[in-house]
Amino acid sequence: MARRDDAPVNDFREWDRRTAELLEDAYVAAGAGPGGSGSGETSEGAWRAKRQHLAVPMDRDGTWLDVGCANGHLLATLPAWAAERGVTIEPHGLELLPRVAELARSLHPELAGSIWTGSVMSWTPPTRFRYVTTLDDAVPPDRLDVLVDRLLRDFVAPGGRLIVSSYTGRGQPPRRLFEDLTGAGHPPDGTIHIDRPGRGPLLTAWIDA
Repeated sequence: MARRDDAPVNDFREWDRRTAELLEDAYVAAGAGPGGSGSGETSEGAWRAKRQHLAVPMDRDGTWLDVGCANGHLLATLPAWAAERGVTIEPHGLELLPRVAELARSLHPELAGSIWTGSVMSWTPPTRFRYVTTLDDAVPPDRLDVLVDRLLRDFVAPGGRLIVSSYTGRGQPPRRLFEDLTGAGHPPDGTIHIDRPGRGPLLTAWIDA
């Protein structure tokens, strides 16, 4: 019997194409800062409030891959937040959209050699990482199990941690991230749920490899 993470790459090409059509021009036009990193926030304070919780599951020093790193703003800011918790992380990024990946390299030349271009469902990592962060919308909603299986098998180092987040846009119903992960055979080892008045919650879960 084929494993569920052996799904053909073609299954995800249309999703990647639609993602590029929806986001690439907007991310490039937004340029540096939070706006070009997939966030509706424009101030650094709002950016930190929305993303700093990602440092919580990072409890030991190690390498980190951000799947869907956009313009690299998280790569540049999260290590400092982790350092405030006494943890040193070495950032790396994977970006689906070629022009956005090139923007990230130009904005963060010190990280240029650690930012790759490719689809998470077909790219082969050069190494495995202590931490891997991803959003649940990197694949269609009904293929979250395939994404998680692949990341745990090929991307996360033994003893490492996969960190999955779900960010709901204004006016959209929140996805059931924790329940979906459990249904995919990977009940979370830890969760973060941050309510935001008038907006969808920030949901993050981690799974230990």
